[in-house]
Amino acid sequence: MKNYRIYALLLMVLLGIACETDDKVTIDVQETVTSGAILRTLSSSGELDMFNTASALTFSIQEQDDQGGALLDRVEVTVSYVDNNGTPDESIVNAALATIPASEFGSTEGLPSFDYTVTLAEILSAAGVNLNQVLPGDQFVLDMELFTTDGRSFKNDDTTGNVSGGSFFSSPYQYTFSTDDGIEFEVDDVNANEVSLTNPNFDYSVEITINDGNDQALLETLNVYRAFVDRSIGDGETSRSEEEALFATFTIADLDIAEGISSLDYVITLDDLYGPNLTFDDLGVNDEFQLRYEIVTADGRIVTTDENETEYYRAVFVTECVQLNADAPYPGEYTVNFFDSYGDGWDGAFFTVNIDGVDIEDLTLEAGDNGTANFTIPDGATTFMLTYTSGNFENEHTFTILDPNGNTSASGGPFIPVGEVVLQVCE
Repeated sequence: MKNYRIYALLLMVLLGIACETDDKVTIDVQETVTSGAILRTLSSSGELDMFNTASALTFSIQEQDDQGGALLDRVEVTVSYVDNNGTPDESIVNAALATIPASEFGSTEGLPSFDYTVTLAEILSAAGVNLNQVLPGDQFVLDMELFTTDGRSFKNDDTTGNVSGGSFFSSPYQYTFSTDDGIEFEVDDVNANEVSLTNPNFDYSVEITINDGNDQALLETLNVYRAFVDRSIGDGETSRSEEEALFATFTIADLDIAEGISSLDYVITLDDLYGPNLTFDDLGVNDEFQLRYEIVTADGRIVTTDENETEYYRAVFVTECVQLNADAPYPGEYTVNFFDSYGDGWDGAFFTVNIDGVDIEDLTLEAGDNGTANFTIPDGATTFMLTYTSGNFENEHTFTILDPNGNTSASGGPFIPVGEVVLQVCE
């Protein structure tokens, strides 16, 4: 019984010490942690158009502090310009943009608030940046710093994630905007646009469309640059790689335009693609022709990209076919794309599909300038043949055939040879 009394006494002592320690921690926190103030983003909108100095950003901001807004003195707004395109880098840091004193604040939900709108022209003037320096991808960073009447200040560096990005506080103090060129530029493949070491090859062919929303009045020139990367260098061989060089130039005002969109059917013959220093025999698997498109604006700015499959950049790779239908027909659904340059169908020309010695169907373009048809090679088929029968106006007819994997297995025209059309289905 005495032992139990001793244990109980010890437990009470320990609990007392623990409570005393907790109280001391609580008192210490209360004495050393002070309340701050925040700028809460109620709303923000707008974008910066590199062609429109009147494009604007708009903010609605609320100030909160533990005195119900009484600590508010002023908000200072600065802007930084992040040059993501220039060489040399012409970035500008923390240029003064505006000072908003407490006297200019209104009230939202009983707390001080202000609405702030700034145009691209005002941003450029404050940062000392000329409009023709600004390119797509460049950024403007607006910082707001809150100053209180007791001499403190709060900015982006002072926030935590819960404050800067929280759903309620939304108090980042900092806003980043990337400039946009507003240009819709597209390059759509017409041919497969590869160089095969084993398949028949066709000229590089694309359709280019350009739309700046102003009938291209903001744009002047379309340039095309070419480079070659030699990735198949043998032992002791010298690299045949070629640095990027201007390949072709087009005046945008001279392009066809319809409904505000300019277009260009652009073809590069294989000989021109190879250039004066290369032949087909010089090429190896994975070699690469690089084509970079570039728009020069009316005020002299250059809009482009330099990575494959980005807006203004295309690569033409040298490939080799591992043929899947070398010993037997490759099963699945094939798609025939028909084209007629005059727009009245194929004038009696057609393909005939023959499987295991039986004519299955005829395929043609009855009318119009393009259309598709499908045929299926079943599992277990032992023979397949596709033949072409000519019609009138053979100079109008072209085609491509896509295999079940979506790759081009044949293409041709105009003046398609009569007889068998050989398909190559590659891995």
